[in-house]
Amino acid sequence: MKELIINITPLETRIAVVEDERLAELHIERQESRSVVGNIYKGRVDSIVPGIQAAFVDIGFEKNGFLYVSDIAGREGTGDFDFEEGTAKPRGQGRRGRPPSIETLLKKNQNIMVQVAKDTLGTKGVRITNFVTLPGRYLVLMPTVAHIGVSRKIESDKERDRLKKILQSIRTPGVGLIMRTAAEGKSKEDFEADLAYLNKVWARLKARMESMKAPCLLHEDLSPILRIIRDSFTADVNKVTIDDEAEYSRILNFLDTFAPNLKKRVKLYRLRRPIFEKFGIEAEIQKALQRKVFLKSGGHICIDQTEALIAIDVNTGRFTGKKHLEDTVFRTNLDAADEIARQVRLRDLGGIIVIDFIDMQYERNRRELIKRLQDALRYDRAKTTVSEVNELGMIEMTRKRVKHNLTKALSQSCPYCEGSGMVRSVTTVTLDTLRALQNLFCDSKEKRVILQVHPDVARRLRNENKDLLEGITGRFKREIDLESVSDFHIHDIKILSARTRTEIAAESAAPAKS
Repeated sequence: MKELIINITPLETRIAVVEDERLAELHIERQESRSVVGNIYKGRVDSIVPGIQAAFVDIGFEKNGFLYVSDIAGREGTGDFDFEEGTAKPRGQGRRGRPPSIETLLKKNQNIMVQVAKDTLGTKGVRITNFVTLPGRYLVLMPTVAHIGVSRKIESDKERDRLKKILQSIRTPGVGLIMRTAAEGKSKEDFEADLAYLNKVWARLKARMESMKAPCLLHEDLSPILRIIRDSFTADVNKVTIDDEAEYSRILNFLDTFAPNLKKRVKLYRLRRPIFEKFGIEAEIQKALQRKVFLKSGGHICIDQTEALIAIDVNTGRFTGKKHLEDTVFRTNLDAADEIARQVRLRDLGGIIVIDFIDMQYERNRRELIKRLQDALRYDRAKTTVSEVNELGMIEMTRKRVKHNLTKALSQSCPYCEGSGMVRSVTTVTLDTLRALQNLFCDSKEKRVILQVHPDVARRLRNENKDLLEGITGRFKREIDLESVSDFHIHDIKILSARTRTEIAAESAAPAKS
């Protein structure tokens, strides 16, 4: 059972994909950080960097878009393509050998049509491509490449052959087309209507490209709600529930054109209780932000994100099994594989993912684990690759990323630990405080000072480490008034002059409080 639940507020739009009453995906778009993936711009080449075979293109943003040489259409070596839902990307160097350098393809101040492939991530500008794709309900039009393809999620060989024959018959020479998953079982007439619409969009785009001055927006993709209705609202979705009347009407109007048979599955939510609370989604979102995820068997997985990769560790926890250790480990690993596939989708984790499964003795169990993980990942629309289980029980997988994952979208780095998840211990800060006092007394002639620290540090200095503090005052013949400050961070240390109460020394690993 699959449902789409849509929550709209003035500041954000949230779309939940629920499968068998469990949250499987969450799409969030906020007014302050709207996604521009899929938008098409007329850009101007600002600079070319031969060393990395890339160009920076001004498309009207604060930061220029980043364009690799492999993302420029019309170059040699683009004879082989990977096809995904709504996208086409050249694979390798193609059939004509090594592609030419970027200096021969682009010139500074040249105008070029580009499409955003990835939103801004961290300090980077948007990733752009010259391979323009225009997605419809059943087809994706690729005006810049002459290739056809069928969604990899259509598995029937007979249906794939049928769809390829239809593509050959309806496409214009020199133009590429992809059949989307929603095309399965549809008629040639459906595809011809979809293609006619996409051809009109492309004609408008070319006209704007000729008449408008760079940098400018040529084509804006659909809103997040209509985009997911277009891409994900297929026959396998039982219901769409939305809590905004205006957007409810827009969905119905959209379906009038693209899929009128699905209109009866769209419901308007009118209750006072927030829609995500009603369906239990808020609680699921909170769980998705936690490091530890518990498994049905009693084991758990831990998900840690770093700059370079994502590490997932599998543990048996309180699950001990009923017979042998191998059985316990195997059962835990299978449960973990299902949950990891779900969490990867839900958290929208991307890049390199290393999974440390519990080591298993038998090769047949390792093969079964790989199959279980691959089967669970079939529901993921993002492209994934999975390696074999190595002798340490680890699997390396990759997943395509186009936007910030859930944790980065909903969180920010701690200003104290700077994202490490660790702060200095009370013992460490206590010792730092004693060293700071010694350094001050060596450089200053202040006879009496006020020491301000976090309550836990003050407690240590008044009790367990009182003798250390008294040793410093005796050695330097000074006086110290110890003050506990409740709103101090654990790292904060301030030393004030007792005469003027002005600060004469301070240490803190955290940014100053405003």
